[in-house]
Amino acid sequence: MHEKNKYKPQEEDKNRKVELYPAIRITINGNKYGYIDKYGKEIIPFKFTNAYNFNEYGLAIVNENGRYGIINSEGIYIVNAQYSLINQYSEGRSIYVENTAMGVFDEKGHKLTDAVYDYIGNYKDGYAVIRKTYGNKYRYGYLNLKGGESCETKYIEANDFNGDYALVKIKDREYSLIDNQCNIVNTYKYEYVGSYGNDMMVFSILLGGPYGYISKEDRIVINPIYSYAREFIDGISIVSTSNEIDKYGVIDKLGRPIYGEIYSDIKYLGEGRLALGLPIGKTKSKSRSIYAIGDDKGTIFTKFKFFKVNNFSNGMASVSDSRKTFFINKDGKELNNLPIFLGSGKLDLLGDIVQAYVDYYIYYLAQNNKMIYGPNKTINLSETYSIIIEKYRPNINYLIYIPNIYGMNDKNAENQINLELRRLSIFDPPSDDIYVQTQLIITDEEILPYNYYGNFKILFYKENLLVLDLVGYYSEINQESILQVRKTCSINLLTGKLYKIKDLFNEGSNWDIEINNNILKIINEEPNYNFIFPDSFKGITENQDFYIDNDNLYIYYHPEKIAPESMGFITFTIPLKNIDKIINKEGELYKLLTG
Repeated sequence: MHEKNKYKPQEEDKNRKVELYPAIRITINGNKYGYIDKYGKEIIPFKFTNAYNFNEYGLAIVNENGRYGIINSEGIYIVNAQYSLINQYSEGRSIYVENTAMGVFDEKGHKLTDAVYDYIGNYKDGYAVIRKTYGNKYRYGYLNLKGGESCETKYIEANDFNGDYALVKIKDREYSLIDNQCNIVNTYKYEYVGSYGNDMMVFSILLGGPYGYISKEDRIVINPIYSYAREFIDGISIVSTSNEIDKYGVIDKLGRPIYGEIYSDIKYLGEGRLALGLPIGKTKSKSRSIYAIGDDKGTIFTKFKFFKVNNFSNGMASVSDSRKTFFINKDGKELNNLPIFLGSGKLDLLGDIVQAYVDYYIYYLAQNNKMIYGPNKTINLSETYSIIIEKYRPNINYLIYIPNIYGMNDKNAENQINLELRRLSIFDPPSDDIYVQTQLIITDEEILPYNYYGNFKILFYKENLLVLDLVGYYSEINQESILQVRKTCSINLLTGKLYKIKDLFNEGSNWDIEINNNILKIINEEPNYNFIFPDSFKGITENQDFYIDNDNLYIYYHPEKIAPESMGFITFTIPLKNIDKIINKEGELYKLLTG
């Protein structure tokens, strides 16, 4: 590494440690983040859309109202919340996105570059990959820690620096290893070269493999026999000779097997440890894995019992089984002197306390397992009404947070609406129609062929009217796409009645025709809706999905019904003033809305 470009924290940076931690509060207006101290006391108010740990430079990246900024330990912005994205710091540098271009902040929040790049990767060993567009071609280069272009954007492809070297593509069938002064160390004329690590690279003579390994000097070290080959890290690599999925093994730098190709998944965890996965719950094309802990010499320390395994740090790692998340040592033994948390996720030891990101929420525990802070389980709507959050987690891969309304005078109505909210929240994906919600029984021993996470939001609340948004995310394990599920509920808190869209309008007013005309006008006249499939809108029905607030009626559709699935739910906003003539001013729903 060129010493002048190696990041060295200044003495003043070493004393910037901030013992404040991001925490969450669930409110009427959604989840709000703030910062607490190690005793659970609120220090920086809960006002952020998202918030991240303070780093070694005394800074924290936050999101407020959809825009990212950087604050100091007093909660004061040193970088205003005006950016589309700000990445976590790496080697004293953070990448930001402004509009659609990218730039770099230093460890004090100062801009090192303007947003002039199509892409900037995180810094690695003193350099970051950059990309610019020239006509219809991408070209890559490197930035140094000062924000200057150490290598101009001239490469067809560019990989992160690994130590003193990086691998770049010059042209078809020609790759080069360059040093940190952009000097070519060697050139390799193969169909593919990649994944430089431990002075070796993956290569293939033919397009699409098979793959082997060459040295920095262009000597074939391991013959090209693999259908899958990763870079070498700490003297080992994960490979497969099989054309089937779920068949992986581990080799050393001479190609000798450390673990045979019997594993459905293998993760290198650092510090000489691996997670070795065996398949469970086989589906059509991919299986889940259950993991054991092994070392880089071929010794397996544990049974196959972990569903999630995180990287090792300082001799320990966070793991999850079917019920709980906890720490293990390098022999895979549970560390009973540290907290155990029910649920699935990740634990981090932050000084004297443990940060638990489990089941989509952040908690803090003392090392004796005493809770310091966790998100509230009750949302107070008013002095009369509240929502109690029920966590339903029958299986590691199935989790829903269900709203339960509390405070209604009519307890029978309260029980009935809570049963209905539970029914609507629980999701069962039948093979023919995944949008049908039914009561479902799942056990923790089941190996589900899918993942499901559900939660809710409060869209609107006023006195005795509550509008809830029940949302869920469904994904099959052999597919990358995530299907969103949604159901909105407009609830009368006096009677427990769930309203339909027709309840807003005068009887006999042909309200459906009027709403259809408003939607067609939006589709035909507003350019933001030009993705709607031609002639796909067929009109609304009595059971149309909708929600409402003081100003607008919102009609929404599942994406695949009228537009590409990638567009998400399609929502049409109709101002109430535009349909005032057909609204039933004496109806229950309107009276609740207007108070």
